[in-house]
Amino acid sequence: MSQQININPADEISTTENTNPTVRFLMVMEYLMAHGEKPVRQVDIARDLNLSTATVNRMVTTLSNRGYLFRTSDKRCVVNFRLTRNVPMPEQYLKTLDEIMQRTTNKYRVSAEVVVVSGFDLLWHSKTELPDASVKLRAHVGFRRNLYELDALSRLYLSRSDWDAISYKFNPNGFFRAGVDRASLTANEAKDILNTTANDSFAYDMEGNHVGVRRFATIIEDENGNFLHLFSIAEAAIPVRDKEEKAKTYLSMLAEVKQQLQEAIKKHKVIAINFE
Repeated sequence: MSQQININPADEISTTENTNPTVRFLMVMEYLMAHGEKPVRQVDIARDLNLSTATVNRMVTTLSNRGYLFRTSDKRCVVNFRLTRNVPMPEQYLKTLDEIMQRTTNKYRVSAEVVVVSGFDLLWHSKTELPDASVKLRAHVGFRRNLYELDALSRLYLSRSDWDAISYKFNPNGFFRAGVDRASLTANEAKDILNTTANDSFAYDMEGNHVGVRRFATIIEDENGNFLHLFSIAEAAIPVRDKEEKAKTYLSMLAEVKQQLQEAIKKHKVIAINFE
C-alpha cells in the first residue's frame, strides 16, 4: 500500500532547529522524498528550505556518493531511497489529537483509538481506555491487524483506492466480514462493499466483531484529501435496544471530533504525501 510522509513548511522550522545539522539533513531528505521521481534543482531546495547553497551542495554530494540519489548533467537531483513514517503526523498535531482523545473518553465514556496504516496492516498508534470497561480491548498501542477483515476501519481506508489497485496488491478473494462468523467474501462481494463505502466519511459495525468489540470510525484526511489516519470509538458489543438512536448519537460524536481534527490539520499545515 501507499507510504506517507509529512512535509512541514520551512517557515515552521525554528531558528534553533535550522542550525542543527541533523535537522537540516532530514529537511533535505524529506524535501527530496516529497518530489518522488521528479528531478529537483539544488537551488530550489536551498530557496524553499531557507538553507545556503553550499550546505545543500554538501548534503547532496554525500547522498549522491552513497547512492541515495542521482545527479543529472544539469545538476538536478533524483531520489533513490524511501523515507517513510508509520505515524505520519507532526508533533503539534499529535498533541492536539491526544487532547481530543482524552476529552472524548472523559465526556462520552468510550475508548478512543487512532489507527494508521503500515504496509498491508492497520497499526494502532494510540488509544484511551476506560479502567472499568466491561470488555478489555485486544488492540493495544502497536497492535497490527491486516486489512483483509472488512470492518469499519478497513472499509473506510480501502474504499479510497481503485478496485484494480486493490486486487493487484491483495488477494481479491481473501477478504472476509468482520462479524462473529468472519464469513469469506468473493472478490465481487468485497468490491461491492468497498464501492458502497467510497463516499462515506463514517462507518460502523453495530453487531461487533468476533471478540465482542463494536467500533464506530471516521477517516481523517489532509486538506488535499490524502489519508492521514482513522479515528474510532470502541466499546463492548452488548445488545442495543434502539440501534438507530445509538448510531445517530455516536456518529454525531465522531462528526464533532472530525471537525476538530480538520481544524487542527489546517492550523498545523499537516500534509500527507502518498507514494506508491
